[in-house]
Amino acid sequence: MPSIEWLAAVDPNIVYLGLIVALWSVVTIVYSPGTIIGEIFSAVLTLAALVMLANMPTNWLAVILIVVGVSGFLALPFVSIRFARFADLGLLMQVAGGMMLFREGPQVSPVIVLATVLVAWVYHRFVLMPALRLHAKTAKADEGHLLVGMRGRVTRAIDPIGTVYVNGESWTARSPEPLDVNTEVVVVRKAGLELFVEKAKREEEVRVNGFQH
Repeated sequence: MPSIEWLAAVDPNIVYLGLIVALWSVVTIVYSPGTIIGEIFSAVLTLAALVMLANMPTNWLAVILIVVGVSGFLALPFVSIRFARFADLGLLMQVAGGMMLFREGPQVSPVIVLATVLVAWVYHRFVLMPALRLHAKTAKADEGHLLVGMRGRVTRAIDPIGTVYVNGESWTARSPEPLDVNTEVVVVRKAGLELFVEKAKREEEVRVNGFQH
């Protein structure tokens, strides 16, 4: 790609900041999808950062280090929120990449590199992670709400804990009274991975049996 003259005067700190903001805007979109303006902003900023890097003496290994380091924040929290703290190791890769981003000429200021790492850590820990936990909590609450009122059948006797088959899945269940296998039940509450059920009333039993037959 031919060089662009004005890029010779671009401050490497500006290029580095553009790359970091572009990558973290992608992280933000993944954690909070649905904002078309944010997606457009991220795409434009990423393209601009790549154009500038392509016309400068860029160390592409350093770029890869930065991208891989930030990518940990995209993947690990969605494997399990418990793994989110391991994504912080990617910040070390961001530091390494920032310190050797260009092969020659002016380099990115170490102060700027460390400052962006600190801001990224604070932003992830105190903004993105609470948002992710809230989303997960809301999703679980919605799932529990959908199960309430559903009918099922006891597959392992409940006294007071057993197993029921509801909505195509087997669930651990509790009941205020002992319930035998094949007893029709209705879900009254969900707590975590456990359902609280009651014996279905006769008209509910008729409805369930009639549907099955």
